[in-house]
Amino acid sequence: MAKTYDYLFKLLLIGDSGVGKTCLLFRFSEDAFNTTFISTIGIDFKIRTIELDGKKIKLQIWDTAGQERFRTITTAYYRGAMGIMLVYDITNEKSFENIKNWIRNIEEHASADVERMILGNKCDMNEKRQVSREKGEKLAIDYGIKFLETSAKSSLNVEEAFFTLARDIMTKLNKKMNDNSSAGPSGPVKITENRSKKSSFFRCTLL
Repeated sequence: MAKTYDYLFKLLLIGDSGVGKTCLLFRFSEDAFNTTFISTIGIDFKIRTIELDGKKIKLQIWDTAGQERFRTITTAYYRGAMGIMLVYDITNEKSFENIKNWIRNIEEHASADVERMILGNKCDMNEKRQVSREKGEKLAIDYGIKFLETSAKSSLNVEEAFFTLARDIMTKLNKKMNDNSSAGPSGPVKITENRSKKSSFFRCTLL
C-alpha cells in the first residue's frame, strides 16, 4: 500500500572513519547508543519520519564509510543528496583538518545548492578535546555553513542538528516553488513511495 509524505529528503553523513557518524545516525533514528558499533563498510542508511510546521517529512539518512578505500564508492551517493552533515571528532584534530577535503568532495560530486552543516561530535569528551569550539565555528563561518557541537552518547544537539538541516532544505524548496509559481500550478509537494521486490522509486507531484 502506497504511503504519502509531504517531503522526502535524502541526507548524507560524511567524515573520517571513527568520528561517530554511525552513532549519530542510531541516536537520531532509534534513540540508541552503542559503543560497540563496527565501522561502516561502504554504505548504510536509516529512515525516520518527522513533522515540521505541520508537514510530514521522511528523512532517508545515509551513513558513509570514512575510509579512503571506500570513497570511490560513496561519491555516487552524493547525487540526489539534499542535505549533507560533515562530521569530525573534537578529540581528533586530523578529522577536523580533513573537513576541508570532504567539502571539496561535496563541491565535486554533490548538487551546487545542497544544504550543508558541520558537526563537531563527541563533545561529551571535553577532557580529551583537541579542537576548540571556536575553531569549529570559524571554519563553518569561512564556508558559510551552520555549525553545532554534538554528542551521540548524551544525545546533545542531535535532534536539533537533523531538524535544523531538514528545515533549511524545506525552506529552500518552498522558495523555489514560490519562485517558479508563475510557470505553472503551485502547491504542496506530495511524495508517493512505490516499492516492489526488485526496485523502489519515488514520484513527486504538485497538488
